[in-house]
Amino acid sequence: MISSPAKLRRSARVAGKPAPSVVLTRTHHRSAARSACQPDALQKATKLDAPDPTEQPTVKSVSGLPSRNLELSVWAQGFKHVAGVDEAGRGPLAGPVVAGACILPAHVDMPGIKDSKLMTHLQREQVYGLLMAHPEVICATCAVDVANIDEMNILQAALKAMEGAVAALPHTQPDYLLVDGNQLPRGFSRECSQTVVRGDSKSTVIAAASILAKASGSRIA
Repeated sequence: MISSPAKLRRSARVAGKPAPSVVLTRTHHRSAARSACQPDALQKATKLDAPDPTEQPTVKSVSGLPSRNLELSVWAQGFKHVAGVDEAGRGPLAGPVVAGACILPAHVDMPGIKDSKLMTHLQREQVYGLLMAHPEVICATCAVDVANIDEMNILQAALKAMEGAVAALPHTQPDYLLVDGNQLPRGFSRECSQTVVRGDSKSTVIAAASILAKASGSRIA
């Protein structure tokens, strides 16, 4: 928990236009985070409005690259808006910890997405630009600054940034979350989210979130 008013910087983009940065207080952030993946959203996700797996392109796994197989599995359960969530933490001495959240529609084929740690700076910037410019890709980032990292620890700061990134997604809140790592933030429902160890190397949408986090972090360092 944050013991003093925490300022989390977050940015969101939809339809290719960046929104202005928003400063959140602790109260606003906590209430916003709880809105993600609530039972009401779970009930609204029906098999009728979920992507029809029979209408999707065949997913071909490429060795060494993430795939959309996890998303396909979740869509088959009746969920519609599946978001990947990841963070790029650098510790209190290096700067803020930044998290990204991203929803890639089933029909969007975004080239170049892979584990951000295996990409050069130029490659990350190129894919970041594609993600931010695509009118149907929904994405957001959230940064927890050094002062707040000092008050908690780097893990709790990363989890808090993940909550903020999901809450910042514009217009469309996800009904299922694929979260990199082995620990869920407290604000995420266990009924409609799951952790994925080394998720940025396994899931395309998590890898996209990782790229957003790293590229955004480099801009505020």
